Amino acid sequence: MKLSTLISTALLFSSTAAFAEFLPQTFSSKFEQVYTSTLKGKEKKGQGSIEYKYPSQIRFETTTPSTVIFVSNGTKSWYYRAPFIEGEQGEVTESSTKEGSTIYIKFFDSLKNGLTSNEYYTVKKGDPVTLQFNKSAVKELGIKESVLNFKTPGNQKFEELSSIELTFSDGKKSKLNFLDLKTNPALAADRFNFVAPANTKKTN
Repeated sequence: MKLSTLISTALLFSSTAAFAEFLPQTFSSKFEQVYTSTLKGKEKKGQGSIEYKYPSQIRFETTTPSTVIFVSNGTKSWYYRAPFIEGEQGEVTESSTKEGSTIYIKFFDSLKNGLTSNEYYTVKKGDPVTLQFNKSAVKELGIKESVLNFKTPGNQKFEELSSIELTFSDGKKSKLNFLDLKTNPALAADRFNFVAPANTKKTN
């Protein structure tokens, strides 16, 4: 094999590896979420925080407009709704992660494939980067398309993400604006286990 061919092949593999390493092992951030319905096109806004560890470990909390916590340790999941009025019962639903996985778990897990086209999605390079999910992935993940917006044009590293836009299979849209994204923070194992507060109704 010619030297030029060897160099080109080496560069191709190094480039592919770099893109495949797009998703960090862990990340955390506070966020603002903008949710758009398909019927009236009205926007609803909320705030919260997210902590994630690959694979399938997540803690997703919203503080406004209501307190909702979703936690998964990769095996078991909990979905908790705080009471609207202090003193009333909250409610937590417990399930296996396979049964109770949220779209966000499946989406972030899929990003382990990086910013190159793969079995889940086709990548449209540019600023921003667009991920178009194939038919089987739409059925599995519930996502048709994702747009990744970066702080600086051309710097397409995960830590440079400013927001992620998702278009779901039913046409609804959601946008997560990251406020203080941190990559590879140390996340304690108990962050991905949920202990229900007192006076909480439990269902399976």
